[in-house]
Parts: sequence; C-alpha cells; structure tokens
Amino acid sequence: MPDMGPPSKMMRRDESGQLSAASMVGQEGMPMPAPRPRGPKLKFTAEDDQLLILLKEQKNLTWKQIADFFPGRSSGTLQVRYCTKLKAKTTLWTDDMDQKLRNALQDYENEKWRIVAHKVGTGFTPAACRERAAQTGLTDEEYQPPLSPEAGPSESGIVMYSSETRQLPFPEKNHQGVPE
Repeated sequence: MPDMGPPSKMMRRDESGQLSAASMVGQEGMPMPAPRPRGPKLKFTAEDDQLLILLKEQKNLTWKQIADFFPGRSSGTLQVRYCTKLKAKTTLWTDDMDQKLRNALQDYENEKWRIVAHKVGTGFTPAACRERAAQTGLTDEEYQPPLSPEAGPSESGIVMYSSETRQLPFPEKNHQGVPE
C-alpha cells in the first residue's frame, strides 16, 4: 500500500486503508456506547433513541462516528431510525411554523375545490362545489363514490348509490353532455 502520509487528528484509516472520521467513543465529553443488542431482531430501546438524538443533534457527529457508539448496528440503520422515527419527534414548532402550516392547509383547501369544480364541469365554481358539499354533508372522510343505484331518488331528489355493483343506471356522457 502506498504511503499516504499521516492522517489528521480527526481522521483514521479503515480496513481498506481509506481515511474516515475518527471514533469519538471514549473521548472527553462523550457518552458511553450503547450495549450490544441481543437476539435475532435488534430492537431499539428508549435509551438507544436518546443516545442517537444526543449524538446527532448535540454532538453533531457523522453517521459513521455515531455507529461506533452502537455495536452491531450500521450507520445506515441508525440514519434510517433517526430520520423516520426520531427526527420528527424532536422538531420544535414555532409560531412561524404554525402559520406556515395554516397557510399550506388553506392553499391545499383552495386547490382541492378548484380540482373538484373542474371535474364537476363547466359552470361550477370552486366555492359552489364547496358549499354544495357542505349542504349535502359530503366531506373527505364521508364521501364514497357512487357505484350502483339503491331504491331510487332520496327526499332531496339525489339518487343514492351503494357499492354492490358497478353498473350505472344511465349512459355515460362526455363533458358536453352528449352520450358516448
């Protein structure tokens, strides 16, 4: 192997001779490593999660350095655990972030009704569709697409459908109202 010079204080050579970040295990101010998990399915404990959050968010270590604190776990496993299970739990919501969330939800609500109006057809505004849905009690959670007729028109004159069959009682029409 060619001599690549001395590694820096914060770098080390791995098994293949490549430089990598130095292990932080045992250094002053660092926590003790987690015990090696036992058993076929290596479950994370609450202590593992706390250590992972500490090392990533407060100590600002690389995933490779963090893996040194978790014998038997890869840096990829730890990164997935942090990003999918722990990072969201540590997110601090500020008033500004709450306002951004409200604005995003309002934008979604406005866009949703524009799409609905477009699908209903010409002459129906987003506001008219939103109001009609509210009048008829149709919300996102309650709406079930009409699939087959039941007994006939309801008191309001609307034909109700169930999901027993997919056959419609009338011919399909294109957007101009002409049967296909």
